[in-house]
Amino acid sequence: MTIAAVWHFTGATPDQYEKVFEIGGAAINDQPRRLSHVCFPTSNGITVVDVWSDEASFAAFGAIIGPATEQAGLTTPPEIFPVQGFMAADGARNP
Repeated sequence: MTIAAVWHFTGATPDQYEKVFEIGGAAINDQPRRLSHVCFPTSNGITVVDVWSDEASFAAFGAIIGPATEQAGLTTPPEIFPVQGFMAADGARNP
């Protein structure tokens, strides 16, 4: 089942977000089962939303993303939601 992982990092900065990529290196980017990733500033921090093809793939990614986010000072765990629908840039819809 496709899932969305949503992090609300209260008080976090864009610099902390960028630090995760520095710490995690290529392994952060090289995730073929991640369907999309977005980060945006909010009135009180940043929010990150990942869409994954399945929960097991996201769980395996935890060994990579967990230490990197912790070292960057981002310690809030994600909320996990089942995805009702996902539309790719080409307009293709996937459950």
